[in-house]
Amino acid sequence: MSFYTSLTGLNSATAQLAVTSNNIANVGTSGFKRSRADFGDIFSTSPLQKSSSNIGQGVSLKQVSQEFSQGNISTSGNSLDLAITGDGFFPLKTADGLQDIYTRNGSFTLNDQNNVVNSTGQRLMAASVDSSGKADLTDLNALSIPPKTSGEAVETTKIQLGLNLPADSAVITADFDRSNASTYNKSTALTVYDSGGNGYLATVYYAKTQNATLDSPFSKWQTYFFVGDTQVKPALQQATDTVGGALFVNKYGDVLPKSDSRVIPSSGTTEMYSLDQLTDTRQSSPATALGAILPSNVYNNGALTGATGTLSFNIAVDTGTARPITYTLKAADSDPEVLARNIEVEINNVLGALADTPDNSATTTINEYAKNARFGITVSFDPDTARFSVASGTTGDMSNIAITGADAKASALMGLADSPNLIVTASGTQALRGKPSEPAVLTSEVLTINTAKSIQVTSSNKDFFVSVDGMASKVELPFPTTFSNIDGFTKALQDKINSMIDPESGRKVSGVTVAFDAKTKQLNFTTGTTGSNSTILVSGAADWGLANTEMQFGATTDWKKLSQFTENGALQFVKNGEQTEDGEGVSDKTEWWPIYLDRGELSFDLTGKPVSPLTGMPFETAFLQGGKGALTMSIDFTKSTQYSSAFAVLSQSQDGAPEGELMGLNINPDGLVNATYSNGSQVSLGKIVLANFSSPSGLRQVGDASYLSSASSGMAKIGEAGSAGFGSIRAGATERANVDLTQELVDLITAQRNFQANAKAIETSSTMTSAIINIRS
Repeated sequence: MSFYTSLTGLNSATAQLAVTSNNIANVGTSGFKRSRADFGDIFSTSPLQKSSSNIGQGVSLKQVSQEFSQGNISTSGNSLDLAITGDGFFPLKTADGLQDIYTRNGSFTLNDQNNVVNSTGQRLMAASVDSSGKADLTDLNALSIPPKTSGEAVETTKIQLGLNLPADSAVITADFDRSNASTYNKSTALTVYDSGGNGYLATVYYAKTQNATLDSPFSKWQTYFFVGDTQVKPALQQATDTVGGALFVNKYGDVLPKSDSRVIPSSGTTEMYSLDQLTDTRQSSPATALGAILPSNVYNNGALTGATGTLSFNIAVDTGTARPITYTLKAADSDPEVLARNIEVEINNVLGALADTPDNSATTTINEYAKNARFGITVSFDPDTARFSVASGTTGDMSNIAITGADAKASALMGLADSPNLIVTASGTQALRGKPSEPAVLTSEVLTINTAKSIQVTSSNKDFFVSVDGMASKVELPFPTTFSNIDGFTKALQDKINSMIDPESGRKVSGVTVAFDAKTKQLNFTTGTTGSNSTILVSGAADWGLANTEMQFGATTDWKKLSQFTENGALQFVKNGEQTEDGEGVSDKTEWWPIYLDRGELSFDLTGKPVSPLTGMPFETAFLQGGKGALTMSIDFTKSTQYSSAFAVLSQSQDGAPEGELMGLNINPDGLVNATYSNGSQVSLGKIVLANFSSPSGLRQVGDASYLSSASSGMAKIGEAGSAGFGSIRAGATERANVDLTQELVDLITAQRNFQANAKAIETSSTMTSAIINIRS
């Protein structure tokens, strides 16, 4: 029996030797896990036997198990070589797609179908990802790395050109001809792409059309855009402000962005206006009643005949009630200019003294309040035309005047007989006279007295020097006087100023208002008249903040006369964003019109900074030759300049791209695979996932350091690298076998000695058997 017991020992030693030899043989196999032979003794007994007297019957090989300890990591030059640091296996699919394989051997390459495979053609599995790189673990597919971005070409829609156009370039007046270099100053070229990734040479030519002048302080360049040999025309472009807000213009040439609350954008068909044509600047003018031409028997040799007696007429100004004017003629009034000055004083004295109409509190639904006083009416005589004219004191289209009821003397001497020329009505729709002018406003320094208490006028602060509209006088408040508040003081000073009279002409000052600003503690003086002829100066004691005042002037406002854009002699309109000659449906209710830039034009100010356009310049659709499709593009010139330096392309880009060639591959520790292509695109191709098992030692070996799941190992659990229970992935590296050669050599010696010992036991058993056989002899 011992013979067979020793035989089992020989077999076990042989098995241990085989396992050790296999470990040593695979020391260079990537991902290989060393095997270990597990043995058990053989012991057999029956229920009636005495176990303490039984002898074992040898040894048997229970299993050959693997140790899944971490192997050393070795770097390589292949970015597709992968190593797992920690737990997990790479999930693979066989070439036929029917069998799931698991391995830690991360030596991968690309096959002819661009799939990532190992040396036996088994495909590496990866999860699909969204744009943020999040993996869908329920959707596993073979990882594919396309060498080109097939179908991902990008059509060019936006071009960015940052140029320096030389400020000293000559203005070119000749018609543009791209074949004649003398018809343009500079050019640039770049490649644009259609939706299929086909490239086309795009060329932009620049011709300087205007140098900056005093009247127009802008330099202008005209652009010409070609794709291949096809010229692409600039599209209609609305002007914008510096933040890209669309600009609109009203009838007075005021240009405001759409964001301004005063702007009500137009709709439907509108007249077309160009920003460059806002050059007709005019001064706002008053409504002017024009008398008839005086006959020679009335006006001759600079003198009026019959300037005696009285004349009268009625005058209504700025929608006021008609007031009678009666004037007694003087000897000096034979001079028409003297008469005009005297009539002007009379009108202003009468209209400036009118009291306000109070509101009747009994009629709660009607507001009867009206400011009746009118100021600044002018009367003049033109000796060249022999005509008197009377102008309202305010300017703009809402100013109006009407002279009616003239007696025979007024009709004969001033030509004021009833006629349409003596009635000028307000205009709410047309721009005829512009906008209201501004009064003169004087703001004092901060008052040095305490305005929260009573205000005292003393001998040291009672005097004021006042000049209003060319009439100067000293004004003195009574003293000592105590006003209960600052409003009482301002009312007294205002009444004193408006009681001033020119001793020579008898003209009264009227309409000046004095107010106190409680926030700033300053006095504000405002003339009743408006325009550049309005002036005011009030000086006085430092108590009132008037010690260092200066003369202040009103302002006659400017406005710009709109001129509808024309092309080839025809008025142009805009319908649904397109330029047209069809003006059907134009509304007469429009108050704000979109204002457009000249097509294809670049403008720069005196500092060389761009003025327009301040957004991308759109172009009409470019139809490619050969029926290859169409391109709709815009060019952004906002980074361009016009300095004295030489022509230079400061920046140049476009958003189109052809199909790209694979330039690089990056695999993150979490398994995310990113590919970079020559067209600049970066694509997340998937995320390499890992598999793990409840009992990895129960996996079934199939060779090539690969395994199949079994009942002992349990089902594969799929997860992302780096998450709980899974190791991380290292690209460009492989995991070496976890075989320790020193340990294996020791195991070889152990197996050899075990074999020799068991062989000796067999030899001894054989000798004993021979001795027993030889007993008979």
